[in-house]
Amino acid sequence: MRRISLSLLFFILLSCSLGAIASAEERAVWQDPNNVVLVWDNDENCEYKIFRSSKPDGNYEYIGNSDKGSFRDDTAIYPNTYYYKIEWNDSTNQQLRLSEPFQAVVSPEEISAVSVIMYHNFVSDEDMKNGIEFDEYSISPESFEEDLMWLKNNGYITITSDDLLRHLEGKKSIPQKAVIISIDDGSWGVYKNAWPLLKKYNMKADFNIIGAQIDATWDALDSGETRDGESAPYCTWEELIEMTKSGEINLCSHTYGLHVYNKDKRVGMSMMENESAEDFAAAVRKDYNLAVKCIEGWTGKTPETVAYPYSKRSAEGDEIVLENTGYKILMAGEGARGTAGNYFVKGCDILDQFMLMSRPCRMDGTPIGTYLERIVTKDSKNGVNMPIDFMYAQNTDEIANDYQVFDDVNNDAWFAGSVYYSCLNGLMRGVSGNEFAPSDNISRAMAATLLYRLAGNPTAQSTNGFVDANGSEWWFMSANWADENGVIPSFEDNSFKPDDTISRQALAQAMYNCGKLLNLDMSKRANLEKFTDSESISPENKEAVSWAVECGIFKGNADGSFNPSGNVTRAEMSMVLRNWLNR
Repeated sequence: MRRISLSLLFFILLSCSLGAIASAEERAVWQDPNNVVLVWDNDENCEYKIFRSSKPDGNYEYIGNSDKGSFRDDTAIYPNTYYYKIEWNDSTNQQLRLSEPFQAVVSPEEISAVSVIMYHNFVSDEDMKNGIEFDEYSISPESFEEDLMWLKNNGYITITSDDLLRHLEGKKSIPQKAVIISIDDGSWGVYKNAWPLLKKYNMKADFNIIGAQIDATWDALDSGETRDGESAPYCTWEELIEMTKSGEINLCSHTYGLHVYNKDKRVGMSMMENESAEDFAAAVRKDYNLAVKCIEGWTGKTPETVAYPYSKRSAEGDEIVLENTGYKILMAGEGARGTAGNYFVKGCDILDQFMLMSRPCRMDGTPIGTYLERIVTKDSKNGVNMPIDFMYAQNTDEIANDYQVFDDVNNDAWFAGSVYYSCLNGLMRGVSGNEFAPSDNISRAMAATLLYRLAGNPTAQSTNGFVDANGSEWWFMSANWADENGVIPSFEDNSFKPDDTISRQALAQAMYNCGKLLNLDMSKRANLEKFTDSESISPENKEAVSWAVECGIFKGNADGSFNPSGNVTRAEMSMVLRNWLNR
């Protein structure tokens, strides 16, 4: 047995804390079908060697090393089984510790998923009358607005590549349904047509500009020329500054001058045939420095994301770009990554993440929902990137603190997390593109609709109707279902009274009725005597209120009362729904 000297033991204590060694939690997570990411407790003064085997007690092959607390195995192929061991070493390559074998697992909860949709130009009817071309990559402002409305109604949150980078650095959260609207080129239509809509719906986008085109436009206008009659006009620096200061637009690079096709045998920012790595590195460094000079010079922000012109790239070129520029995210085209979406392992060092992003291109006539639904469908079949049930999302308060979904729901509001949760799961939507109206009271129609959605939008067996409805109302189907199943009964005169507010005890009763209809466990009961106004709770509602209080769905007020006849606001309703579903 090899003896460890006192001096070596002292060095171990200094370089790697014994507590970290003893309690290290090694884990290996499939990022996608071609990558496994290993994460462990890192000690700054340690070097690590990574070994892999197909069996826990098999022969372990050395596959790489790391000086961080993570490593990406890009030679893995799903669904093969892999086991890993990590060897801790000091600066003299002296082994300090060898981990026990740990297996690569599929863990959707350990993954942050980000979809990216590529856009180009936004051209209105008026623009076309003025000579602006509507080409195959253009869409109308009306189509873009429909896209934004779909995102809002389906619980998606727009982020930027800057948000993603801060998340990978451990400084920011990522929404469960994160999508980057990635706009290429720098067209004037973004300023005129897209940006106003982003502001309207409280959303964000990346704007990947061709620096040389922006410079040329600025020079022309500064010299007294106009953009009148141009078929593809570009923005000016002043317009870009205005958009970036607003917070809706994150300025990125589409290269400075490499957005040209087959100029000197080069296509965009891709390697030429037989080009050496050194020559390509010099070309991308030169262009990067020009992009930084103009973008940072005008806006004060260094671009960290680049979109490949024409989506032309290669794996070798990707590595050279990342090593020779300050770009950290590479935006490519559809299928570039091997998965339709883009996945990142939580806790992994950014240098070990796979930073190439797949982007399907939004084409005229195909709404954004088609692309996003296709991403979920395709990737859910690969065995790794399985969708998770957002009903059990636990970090909604944290996400709401980082992303403001509605203008009237402040990030630090007590209900911000539950409002986001309700939007995420399609339970409650805004009253407009950027308003939630948190202080408005819930009506009987709203309550019926929310419980109807919660039940999966079932079909009512009969449609007898109500005396105060003609069958075309937005609430009719849900009210008919609620009445038929005793969730929220109609009145004796066969009216539903959709606009009447619903009290706390009546809502508890409706939720209790719904739970029984869905065959949930409704057996929990609380002692209502703890409330100072327990005698005010209607006898027919006491069982339901007792269940709701015991489950933590409803809580008492600061003065010790329950206030059974009090109204329920939209903010309170979002909290009630989250309390129920998370339990």
